[in-house]
Amino acid sequence: MTYKYGETDQHDCLYNVAREYPGGLEALAPRMGLGSKLLRKKIGPAEKTNNMTWEEVSVALELLQSAGVDDALLPMQAMAFRHGMICVPIPDAADVTEEALSAAAMQVMVQLGEAIAASKDAMSDGQLSQCELVQIEPKIRRMLPAIVGWIEKLRLRAKKDSGRGFVDKLLHPRREKESA
Repeated sequence: MTYKYGETDQHDCLYNVAREYPGGLEALAPRMGLGSKLLRKKIGPAEKTNNMTWEEVSVALELLQSAGVDDALLPMQAMAFRHGMICVPIPDAADVTEEALSAAAMQVMVQLGEAIAASKDAMSDGQLSQCELVQIEPKIRRMLPAIVGWIEKLRLRAKKDSGRGFVDKLLHPRREKESA
């Protein structure tokens, strides 16, 4: 019997990306503390009783990602899609200067403008074709990590500034009284 693997089923996706691990399932299994036969059984899409735990899936994804396997996080994306959600990578947000925050906001605005322009052009005839949608959708999807990155920068900046305020209050209590 031949099994047809899907691209939107998290079990199929996990099975497919795990086989791409350098050395295959035989090399991945010991890194996870499992025997290769057990991993093959647990990860097989047709398995109904001995499935991987959430922690095992998480460890597998981490190992696949660190090994540079293409689409290592596809199983997570497929599971999110199954539940009507999406996964968005969080870009590095280490730089939280005012300039970096402004640049992040501007990046979102530029990408939004590009998406709006593409949508307007596509709808100029009053209809939207599949071909036009294929051109617009990546522009919209490209905004998501930019938005999440902007939010993360704002969070880190607020955390940094909140901490600074607390330290300032401890070191300079008179400033608080004078400004009140």
